Amino acid sequence: MKISWGKGLALAYAGFVILVLTMVGITITKDVDLVTPNYYDKEIKYQEEIDKINNTLRLKDQVKFDLSVTAFMVSFPALSASSVIKGEVNFYRPSDSKKDFKVPIETDKEFKQVFDVSKIEKGLWKVKVNWNMDGIEYLSNNAFVKQ
Repeated sequence: MKISWGKGLALAYAGFVILVLTMVGITITKDVDLVTPNYYDKEIKYQEEIDKINNTLRLKDQVKFDLSVTAFMVSFPALSASSVIKGEVNFYRPSDSKKDFKVPIETDKEFKQVFDVSKIEKGLWKVKVNWNMDGIEYLSNNAFVKQ
């Protein structure tokens, strides 16, 4: 059976319409997460983050990050024995913002803090440490992959 050029054109057009509608349906049902819900507000305050990063880079000793199977350790530089470190550690899950969480900084006498990561999901995690010591703001970033 031979198909006329009119019917062939109609079939090609119908196939194209079905393809486009399928793609629209897929993209509508896809969940798209921004890194943070208030992305635009954070973009305006980005200069403050740059200043904090520059303060961190001026330190003689940098923040150190260590990962083991069950723990993630952050070691802060000790400027003086009387220094008090305040701030928070943000754990970001790039693939699912619902799994993000924050932990306040509570260091031991050696300026270290250990986080239990045995219960978090496997995959990529980004860590942002926003901290204050002796009245100066600092910011340190790291990422790790939990196996």
